[in-house]
Amino acid sequence: MKPFNPERRAFLKKSALSAGSALVLGIAWSGEIVAATDTEPSFKPNAWLKIDTDGVVTLYIAESEMGQGPFTSLSMLIAEELEVDWQKVRVEHAPLDPAYGFQGTGGSRSVRRNWKTLREAGAVAKQMLLTAGAESLKAPIDRCQAHQSRITHISSSKSVSYGELVGRAAEMPIPKNVKLKHHKNYKLIGTPVTRLDLADKLNGKARYGIDIKLPGMVYATIAQSPVFGGTTKHFNGAEIKRRAGIIDCFDIGEGVVVVAKSTWQAFQARKALKIEWHEGKTAQLNSDNIIQRLSGETSEKPSLILERGDAMARLNSARNPIASEYRLPFQAHMTPEPMNCTVGVEDGQYSIWAPTQSPTSAKASAVKALKLLVPQATEAELEARIEIVTPLLGGGFGRRIKQDYVTQAVKIAHRLKRSVQLVWPREEDVQHDHYHPLTQHRLRGSLDEAGNPQAWHHRITGLQSSKYGADTLPYDIPHVRVEMLRLDSPVPIGPWRSVSNHYNAYAIEHFFDELALAGGQSPLELRLKLLTEPRLKAVLHKAAEAASWHQQDQRRLLGCAVHSSFGSHVAEIVELIRLDDQNLKLGKITCVIDCGTAINPDTIKAQLEGSVIYALSAALKPPISLKNGRVEQHNFHDSPILSFKETPPIEVIITNSQLDPGGVGEPGVPPLAPALANALLSAHGKPVIDLPMELNGTS
Repeated sequence: MKPFNPERRAFLKKSALSAGSALVLGIAWSGEIVAATDTEPSFKPNAWLKIDTDGVVTLYIAESEMGQGPFTSLSMLIAEELEVDWQKVRVEHAPLDPAYGFQGTGGSRSVRRNWKTLREAGAVAKQMLLTAGAESLKAPIDRCQAHQSRITHISSSKSVSYGELVGRAAEMPIPKNVKLKHHKNYKLIGTPVTRLDLADKLNGKARYGIDIKLPGMVYATIAQSPVFGGTTKHFNGAEIKRRAGIIDCFDIGEGVVVVAKSTWQAFQARKALKIEWHEGKTAQLNSDNIIQRLSGETSEKPSLILERGDAMARLNSARNPIASEYRLPFQAHMTPEPMNCTVGVEDGQYSIWAPTQSPTSAKASAVKALKLLVPQATEAELEARIEIVTPLLGGGFGRRIKQDYVTQAVKIAHRLKRSVQLVWPREEDVQHDHYHPLTQHRLRGSLDEAGNPQAWHHRITGLQSSKYGADTLPYDIPHVRVEMLRLDSPVPIGPWRSVSNHYNAYAIEHFFDELALAGGQSPLELRLKLLTEPRLKAVLHKAAEAASWHQQDQRRLLGCAVHSSFGSHVAEIVELIRLDDQNLKLGKITCVIDCGTAINPDTIKAQLEGSVIYALSAALKPPISLKNGRVEQHNFHDSPILSFKETPPIEVIITNSQLDPGGVGEPGVPPLAPALANALLSAHGKPVIDLPMELNGTS
C-alpha cells in the first residue's frame, strides 16, 4: 500500500483553538491537506475531522444524505484509521467550502472518490495523536498503540484519551509516511453498522429541507406552464391577493407564484388560479409523435461508439438474422419529498437551505439568478452574500442535481426581501421533472452453426440519450457494431437512477436472451460461456445457485440479466410463478453484487433492495406520457410506485472482495427490467418490446 507523504502536499498544520480547544484536520478531494482556522467558539471548519476535549469526534461529510447512507459509510472510513470509539462519533454535513472541491453527489461515487482520502485523513490524525500520546506518557512511540479513542503504553497499560491530547497533538510534527491499514486488520469496515442518522430519523429530530422553519418566514408555491416552454399571458392575481392569508401573487417567468402565511393557504390559492398561457411551439407535442420521430428516417448520421470485426457484412450475408426493436419510456423520479427550498434574507445576505445533490451547483444557480436581478453586482460580490446549507434530502435519484427549485426560491426571496420557503405541490413535481429520456433500440444479430452469437448490431436513438452501458459489450461476440443517434429534446431531460445504463442494459440483456432462444441454448449457460469479465461471471454463477436456476419448471420460470456499472458488477434473477395459462405473479428476486470492498453491508443491502423496487416500479407501473405538450400524469395515483403489498421477496448477496469499492446506489437498477422481461420471454415465447410490462396474458 502506498505510504502517505504529507510533504508532497501543501499541508498547513495549525491548532484550531476555540473555547473548547479542538484539533481539526482535513484532506480536500484533490488530495491537498487543509486545516481549519478556528478562533471563534461558533466556528464552521473546512475540514473532515474535529476532536473535542470531551473526546467527541465530529466528522464532516461532503456528500448529500438522501437515504443512501454516506454519513455512516464515509464516517467508517475515517474512524477505521483513526481507531476511534464509534460511540463518540458525530456527523454533520460539511459546509460549502473550496477545501472539499466540487460538492455534488451522484454517479454512485460517494465511497469511490473518498475511499483513500478519508482513510488518509484518519491515519494522519491518528499518527499525530500517537506522537502526542507517547510524549504525554513518556514512552517510546513504537511501544504505544491507538485503540478506542485512547493511546496506551503497551508495557505499563497506562493510557491517555484523545480528548486529553487535542491541544498537544495539534503541535506535533506532520508525519512523513503514514501507511493505511491492511484489509485483514479492519475492525469497522465490512461490518454491519447502525446508521448514524437513524436515531434522529426515528425520533423525529432529523430535519429535511421541507422541515426548515425561520423566524417570520412566509410560504410560497408555484404554478408553472403545463406546456414545456410556455409563458404566462394573464392570471387573476388581484383576485388571489384578496384571499385570506395571501401576501402576494406574481409572475417570475417560470410561472405564477403565490405567497401566503401558511403552505395550506398558498396551495389552496394556487388551485384557485386562473391562468391563460402562451403555450408556444411544444403545445402539439405528444408521446406518439416523439416515437415517430425516433422511428423515422433522418439525415443525421449516428455516432459510432463500439466496433470490432465487421458486423454489418456478417449480418447482410446471414441467412436468418434475428431482429428486434425495444422502446423505453419517459420516467419521473418520484422523490418522496417534493422540491422545496428555504431562503433566509437579512441585510442583503442570503442563507439558502437547499435539499440538493450538489451544493456547489445550488450556489452557482443562486448567483446566476441574483446576477440577473442585481446586474450591477459582480459575481464575487454575490457569492460572498450567499450561504448554502444542505439539510437531509427526502430522496434524490438524480432529480436534485437540477437546481430549478433553488433558482425560483432565490427569485421569490429577492422580491419579497424576507425569508420564504418554496414548496412545489406533487403535481408540479410530476409535471415539471427532468425526465429519464424516451429511447428506442434497434438490434440485429446472427448465429453461427453451433447457435452462438456471431454478429451484433445495436442502434440507440433517443432524446439526449447516452452511450454509457452500451459502449462496452460484456460478451465474446466476434463482430459488433454499436451506434447512437442523440436527438435534441423539447422535454426536460436529466439523470435518473443509473442513467443510461438502465435503457442500454435492457436492450443488451433482453436481446441476448432472444439470440439464446433462437440458437436453442440456455440463456444462463450461454452467458457463462461468453462473459469476458470474471467478476460478472462469478456473480451470475452465485445468483443462479441462490435462485436454484436448474430447478425451474413449467410452474416456476426464471429470467436472468447482468450488468457492470459504476465500478460494480451485478447479476439479478427474477422468478415468475405460473398461476394458470394466462396469469403469472412475481416470485423471489435474487440480486448478487460484487462491489469490491463492502464498507457497510447493511447499507449495501438496503440500497440494492431499494434499487430493485425502484426498477420494478419503472418496469410495471405506468410511465410518463405526453399529450398536447403536457405530462398526463399528476401524482402517485396515476404515476405510482410499487407498494409494500406488491413487493416480492428480495434476496441480496454481497460477494467478498478486497478490491477498491465500486458504487452501490445505482448498479442494482439496470439488470432488473431485462431479467423480468427474460422471464416473460421464457413464459410467453415473445420479447417485451415496450414498457410497462404485463404479468397477466401476453406482455
